[in-house]
Amino acid sequence: MKIKSKKKKIILCCCISLILLLLLAAVYIFQFTGLGYRMSVPYRSSFEKVADNIYVNKNYSGNIKEAIQLTEEALERDRAFFGELQCTDTTIIIFCDDDKLLSKLDGDHDTKNSYTKKNYISVSDEYLNIDIIAHELTHAELHTRLNVKALKSIPTWFDEGLATQNDYREQYGLKAWIEQTDNGKNTVPLEDMDTGSEFYADPLEDRRFRYLNAKHEVSVWMDTHQQKGLLELLDKLNKGKDFDSVYSR
Repeated sequence: MKIKSKKKKIILCCCISLILLLLLAAVYIFQFTGLGYRMSVPYRSSFEKVADNIYVNKNYSGNIKEAIQLTEEALERDRAFFGELQCTDTTIIIFCDDDKLLSKLDGDHDTKNSYTKKNYISVSDEYLNIDIIAHELTHAELHTRLNVKALKSIPTWFDEGLATQNDYREQYGLKAWIEQTDNGKNTVPLEDMDTGSEFYADPLEDRRFRYLNAKHEVSVWMDTHQQKGLLELLDKLNKGKDFDSVYSR
């Protein structure tokens, strides 16, 4: 009987320890990682819901109506690009003007996606414009349309090049590309922009130049393949095809 009692105590202690470890892991994820913090925004008292899937921090000093309107306009821009959007129900957009909260969100104009196929966009007041919102929503739509394996297979230059198709800022336009690359004589090889560590490497000027090159590359591809070709490409990737084998000029 004593042996059985000891075994029960050991099992109970192990169970309690495991539960505590899981609780600590959950606290760490939702409090100290950018993605986890964003996932918990709908349940935090420091944020409030102002429209479907749109949240702002309490005491937000910006124009909430403008933020909502810009989001609607950005969605229309993306809808014209993709057709019917799939990301609208699985994407949360967070507008924030509190520096402390922005540091916890770990981004002032970017998109993080979870393995539950949800997207979390964080935008600060500094970047509150239709181009950036449309850019981030393009990321969200692409990430929603691709399964996990396919998403891992696409190079970063394609992900960002596609997002900048709906980003009309002049710094990424054709005129800027012609001037900065000497009409294509000085470009960045695609293989040098495949990974996030390559694409997002400092300094900022070089990073922007990679965005410029990525946009032009995908723009040329889109001119040839159009929306139909893009959707066919995504379908092939979801079926396990290699990116390099299905992407061609």
